[in-house]
Amino acid sequence: MTVAAATAAAWAIAVSPASAITAEYDVTDSDSGGYAHQFDACRVTSYGQGCFAEYGEWFSIEDTDADGKSPVIVWYLYQKDNAGDYTDLTRFGYIWHTDGNNTEGWQNKSFTDGLRLEFKLCLGEHTTRTIPSSTCTSLVATKA
Repeated sequence: MTVAAATAAAWAIAVSPASAITAEYDVTDSDSGGYAHQFDACRVTSYGQGCFAEYGEWFSIEDTDADGKSPVIVWYLYQKDNAGDYTDLTRFGYIWHTDGNNTEGWQNKSFTDGLRLEFKLCLGEHTTRTIPSSTCTSLVATKA
């Protein structure tokens, strides 16, 4: 598979092609964060951990494997549709942790209260922004 085809296949995990929403890209900051936050949702794998704290809207992401790859949180924010279901995608993005094994990073976001946040933890190659879908956990949902 060519690099372009592999990249296109990897990004297919993020959002449907019909979406006109622009992805948000962040890289964590290991020097700041919500150190005392209680997490509302987490995903844990052999290569890392990704969590979200509704209070303060902090993501935490940890790299737990010296594999040369970067854990990444892929998140989606939904508002209610006319029927009252959370199906209208309003924002989505990626939070990369690039500081290496045995480090934790933080990313603060600003979300509208009352929306539905879904996220998963994946393992990717930050330099090419490639995320094989086979590395991703299932989605976890919480309030934003």
